[in-house]
Amino acid sequence: MARLAHRLGDEFTTLAPDLPYHGNSQWAADQYTPDNFSSLLNTLLASYADRPVFLLGHSLGGRILSSCLPDLRHPDLRDLALVAPDGAGGRYTNWVDTLPKRMVRPLATLTKRPRGILRVSNWLRRRGIINRYSAEYLHHNLRDQSFRRRLAGTLRSVLNFPPQPQALEAALGQRGISATVFAGDRDPLLHHERLAGMYGPLPSVTVLPYRGSHWLPEHLLLDYYLHRVIHQ
Repeated sequence: MARLAHRLGDEFTTLAPDLPYHGNSQWAADQYTPDNFSSLLNTLLASYADRPVFLLGHSLGGRILSSCLPDLRHPDLRDLALVAPDGAGGRYTNWVDTLPKRMVRPLATLTKRPRGILRVSNWLRRRGIINRYSAEYLHHNLRDQSFRRRLAGTLRSVLNFPPQPQALEAALGQRGISATVFAGDRDPLLHHERLAGMYGPLPSVTVLPYRGSHWLPEHLLLDYYLHRVIHQ
């Protein structure tokens, strides 16, 4: 986000709040809800009520932003861009969405004992529920205490943000704006068919494939904002 913000600096002021448990922000509660995050965003947006706002969410941030959109209060929202949004299109937390809620909190507790969640991830991988990338990601990162805190808080919270395509379409229609969903063709974390199946039928959403992985496509977004959005 920092590199993209630097390149957009002549035309845009970029605000990039941390997701809970991410970055250097402190989050005391063990989970968060759409109301929590919508309130945070509305506090931020209130300082820019006289300026147009373009919304961008990446990965888990895209899932959260989609859920919060109906509750955002700003008089001039112009556009919504979702890059590799988690949810129906995600391999990393898609398996969490398939679990009963009563199982998620015990799973989050396992992050305090990394060996336990590593055994679970190996079991899930052998059964094809998560892919090799996700299992190796967990093996690499669970050694870090801040990552374990982030994973536990995210596991407890993510089911509070269920994918709701019809609610997203209604929010877009109410505001008279459109959305673009960017999906990399070499993204190991996306189920592209599920993502296209969720967003493709929505009249206000365009699904735009691009050549790349899960990382933020800076050059594509630079062109999107400078040549498409700002001059529309």
